[in-house]
Formats: sequence, C-alpha cells, structure tokens
Amino acid sequence: MPSFSPITVPGLEAWQFAYTIDDGHSAGTIVRAAVTQATEPANSDAQAAAVLKCTIAVIDNQNTVQTDGAGDLMSSVYVTTKTLQTDAGQPVNVADHAADLVASCIVEVANRLAVHNSIAAMAIPSG
Repeated sequence: MPSFSPITVPGLEAWQFAYTIDDGHSAGTIVRAAVTQATEPANSDAQAAAVLKCTIAVIDNQNTVQTDGAGDLMSSVYVTTKTLQTDAGQPVNVADHAADLVASCIVEVANRLAVHNSIAAMAIPSG
C-alpha cells in the first residue's frame, strides 16, 4: 500500500488537505483532498444520514492544479462518497470517517497514477 505524508501548501480551504505520495511510481506527486458533507433526511431505517464526498486533485506545492499528458486539468482525478447513517439518534464522528475516506482515496489515486504512468512509459512516440 502506498504511503503518503501531509504537507503544507498555500491557499487550502476548510476541509482541504494536501499530501505528497512517498513511494512507488507516484512518489513525489502532490494531491489535494477536498471533503464536503451533505445531510439526507431521516427515513424509516435511520434517523438521518450524512454523505461525505472526497475529491482528489493533483496539484503542485503552490496549490495549482496540474494537467495530464493530454493537457486536461487534474482537478478531480478521483471522486468517491461515503454515507454515514445514525442509529436511534446516535451522533456520528464525521471527522474520523473523513480521515478514513481521505486515506482510502489517496491510496486509490496513487495506485491509479502508477498504472497511468506505466502505460504512458510503454507508449510508442509518433514520428
């Protein structure tokens, strides 16, 4: 499993976190995780549900979104959600769940970037 370390970059907003990927083919890549939260109304099975969304962008050390080889912005290279339901009105520690979600997202992005880099390395140049 790829490892990553938190770093400080300018201009991060609330619930945005920056990390550098420490090893593997993606080593040195800086990613920004942005976590947002929405609340769903109560239903017959649960009192309420919070939906966390994690969006990963590839940035540089100045918080500028990078482009891929095709020139596309890498502002949302991976997006996932996690639904947290309360049971009988019990509180949910959103921060703990957000940390787990961010960690799993960064690992997924590191793995995907490694595959992407491997494929790009095998490409035959034209001309």
